[in-house]
Amino acid sequence: MKKQSRKVGVSGGFINQMMGNNSSIPIVGEGATILMYSDRKANEVIEVSEDGNSCVIREVLANHIGKSYGDERYEYSSNPSGITKTLEWNEKKKCWGESWDTIHIIKSDAKKYSDKYGYGWTDIYLEERGLTYDDLLDASAMRDGYTRYKLIEGVTKRYKNFSKVSVIFGIMEEYRDPSF
Repeated sequence: MKKQSRKVGVSGGFINQMMGNNSSIPIVGEGATILMYSDRKANEVIEVSEDGNSCVIREVLANHIGKSYGDERYEYSSNPSGITKTLEWNEKKKCWGESWDTIHIIKSDAKKYSDKYGYGWTDIYLEERGLTYDDLLDASAMRDGYTRYKLIEGVTKRYKNFSKVSVIFGIMEEYRDPSF
């Protein structure tokens, strides 16, 4: 059983905090609602792994049909070009979230050199290894404007990142908190 838990009374809307404590599971074709601070974003489940530990959700078109701001009625339709997110179940953290890999200079080395040399430590680190920034940077992966490093044995390492996502499956709901 995948039981998410969210601390109640910490931050965010009370209803979203309570909805974040659930045992819902993703099922292809059903809704998925991302619970934010006090707003909610409607999505649909488009793919689920065989083991049920990961899924792909996609934002739907939510057409506001309410009479005014605060009248939170919507009509939903599938959006094949909508933004997709891949969510994974993290058993240790007991939550769903997005994960991605990044490549960095080995963190223990980075800390040691930063503490010892301060600003400019990277130049010293690379020079001692007979490398330049051109050796380190992955130019093919820099199209999005972010610096990406190559995987170099003994210099860089692949690290997994995880960001918790509060989600409830089986419900497709858009909501804009009218008090903001």
